Amino acid sequence: MNQIDETVHTLLHSAITHVKNAGELLIDLMRKPIDMKEKINQSDLVTEVDVIIEEYLCGLIREDYPDHWILSEEDNAQGNKGGLSQSSEGYGWIIDPIDGTTNFIHRIPYFAISVGIVKDGFPVCGVVYNPLTKDLYSAQINGGAFLNGERIQVGSEKEISESLLATGFPAYDWKSNSDGMKHMETIVGKARSIRIIGAASLDLCMVAAGKLTGFFHDGLHPWDVAAGIIILKEAGGTVTNREGNAFRLGDHTLVASNTRIQEALVSLLN
Repeated sequence: MNQIDETVHTLLHSAITHVKNAGELLIDLMRKPIDMKEKINQSDLVTEVDVIIEEYLCGLIREDYPDHWILSEEDNAQGNKGGLSQSSEGYGWIIDPIDGTTNFIHRIPYFAISVGIVKDGFPVCGVVYNPLTKDLYSAQINGGAFLNGERIQVGSEKEISESLLATGFPAYDWKSNSDGMKHMETIVGKARSIRIIGAASLDLCMVAAGKLTGFFHDGLHPWDVAAGIIILKEAGGTVTNREGNAFRLGDHTLVASNTRIQEALVSLLN
């Protein structure tokens, strides 16, 4: 390994350790009544557990890497912005303490702690961990993608008609006649089927593992995708915006797939 690979490898293992510890804390907190509140509307929720897990992770990172910057969902929501990832120099950690908070509240076992590490704004490694199922997805740049230590790769579907896709609605678009509904109407009857499962980080990992063929979503934030996109790319997938350009953190639209259907999926959504 060259020096930067060794550095990234060390960072990845730090992230795995911290995420697993945070997962144990999250499971303990789940045993107590959960206090929640709305951010934008009834589909955009935050709990005290989100805040506790975020503070716990940030504390561990600052102790180990005091010179690294952190961008985290709940801190950002309170106006304490850590800076846009693609304009920030050096190493940074992008954290979603619970991706899939609504699933978490309703005890649906499809939510995750997501930690992506970027260098000068570009993802170099990521960890997505579902503490209930113990599924841990991880990847580092040029190092492959893994689920619980076993290498994963995207599926082999070549046509939209063979594909199982996933999507979701940004909170501001949760309404009738929304853009999300229009995109789904475009897909219905052309793909094998479509799912709304409720956690973008895990949806990207499901594409990486070949369980989903593609995923598209508007209005995602860096903390929703920073870990998932490096995992998907290292598994052989492709991530662009809806214009078909390489996805950059901060882009408003995201289209991801097993690469084979990417051009067709982008074309359909346009």
